[in-house]
Parts: sequence; C-alpha cells; structure tokens
Amino acid sequence: MHLRTKYCLYIIVLIFAVLVSPAYGQDIEEEKFTTLGPIGISNKYKIPENRRAIIFRIKNYTSRSINQIFGRVFMISKLETDPNKKFLLINNPHKGGNILKGKPHRPGTVSEWNFTLARKPIKGNKDIEYTLQIHPRSIFFSNIEPKQKPKGANENP
Repeated sequence: MHLRTKYCLYIIVLIFAVLVSPAYGQDIEEEKFTTLGPIGISNKYKIPENRRAIIFRIKNYTSRSINQIFGRVFMISKLETDPNKKFLLINNPHKGGNILKGKPHRPGTVSEWNFTLARKPIKGNKDIEYTLQIHPRSIFFSNIEPKQKPKGANENP
C-alpha cells in the first residue's frame, strides 16, 4: 500500500509539472489575435534586421483566399502624453503588404505579411510598440480560388 501511494503522488507531481511548465514550446506570453471582422491581427510582430519593414501575422476568418491587404502601421510611444504625438504613421498606406509565409492566404489559416516602412523602426525599446490598422474594404480577395493540394502530396514532384 505504501508503494502505491508513492506512485500516485509521483504521477500527480508529474502531471502538475507538465501543466504548469512552459517547457513544451509554449511562450509565457501567448499569441493573441485581435479580430477586425474578416481578419485577425496578432499581437506579436517581427522587425527584420537591416530592413525598413515589419512583419505581422494575420489570420483569415473569411471563406475566400486573400490576395492583397492595404493597411496603416503606427508606432506607439508609451511615454508620450500628447495624444497628437503618441501615434505616428510610419508606412505608406497606399502600398500594400507582401505575403511572406502561407501563400496563398487561404481561409482559416495564419500567414505572415510584410509591410514596408517609410522610416527605420526602433528595435529593443520597451516604450515603443507597433500596431497595424486595416479597414475591411482594404482587403482584396482572389477572383479565382487557388486549387487545394491533396493531403499528403509533395510540393516537388
């Protein structure tokens, strides 16, 4: 009976350690998508080295493949008290984003979109954040849906 109690206690501790530990590829801060109608924009973004660009992860909630997205990238200063200077537009909203990963951007999938910036972004500053603003009318869909690959098919024949 004593041995059985030890095993039960060991299993309970092991299960607790697995549930509480962020060791299985999970970040402490989880990725969250802000839903803007047909799409969702992730709270995580990447700023590539030596480039005037920013990469946002976007989720397609529609039933059609997205072909082009036009949006505004803002730099937000947390320390600024003047509301007129807190948000700064840092891209040309008339130049659309380029899809990097996940092409074509199919329904229900997450893809990475690259937006070229007019000024060099500030990296590593905790007081500066970036956000993407997209109007539903600035999302353009494919006229013809791309053919879906069968499951298990290789990309190179």
